[in-house]
Amino acid sequence: MNRPQALRWATAALLAASGMLLAGALALRFAHSPRFDLVSIEIAGDVRHTSRAAVRGAIAGHLQGNYFTIRLDQVRRAFESLPWVAQVSVRRIWPNRLRVTLTEHRVLGQWSDGRLVSDAGVLFVANPAEAESDGPLVNFDGPPDLAQEAVQRLRSFQSQLARLRLRVTAVHVSERASWSLSVSAEPPMQIELGRDDPPGRVQRRLEAIVSAYPFVLARLDGAPARIDARYGNGFAAAKAR
Repeated sequence: MNRPQALRWATAALLAASGMLLAGALALRFAHSPRFDLVSIEIAGDVRHTSRAAVRGAIAGHLQGNYFTIRLDQVRRAFESLPWVAQVSVRRIWPNRLRVTLTEHRVLGQWSDGRLVSDAGVLFVANPAEAESDGPLVNFDGPPDLAQEAVQRLRSFQSQLARLRLRVTAVHVSERASWSLSVSAEPPMQIELGRDDPPGRVQRRLEAIVSAYPFVLARLDGAPARIDARYGNGFAAAKAR
């Protein structure tokens, strides 16, 4: 390449670089135009326990930037800090708004450490008085790492006892994974189901209780206060003393 050609190439490169710098500066100026400053955040979703005041408190100091520059992951984390929020979806709405879709926990009960339990088996901290507005809570007691299993088993327990028009009011699981239930009978009933070893034993024991319950009522002349199914060949039932 001769010298004139080299100069032409160098001039073209400089002009291209200058053009790119100018375009970048214009784009930066455009992106920071006041018209893109955020003016509102739309909250969507079935939100019953998350108040406007709680939302304002969660996002205070976290909304830095405009339509182009705000970090959606930071916004999402700010909303995830709200007690009742289970999932958050954030998207931009042209030219200066955000839409935040919230999914709240559906509360099922309360764990023995004071946390609430969602129907997905997630433990979270919130006001139990707010949760009770959705109906009576099931009381759970046991190692927190068994929360998901406890919720899954509760569904099976409730389904089986519904045949007797009885409702589980409490689920207890010991450190050795031994299961027991409190049931809304009159008088209140305690059912000992023991360990699920081999798998399926707890369910079979409760099925046996449900099938034999009319006979138990007749035999005891009333509802039992306690049923112990931790036997190899049946269960024992007794009325309150």
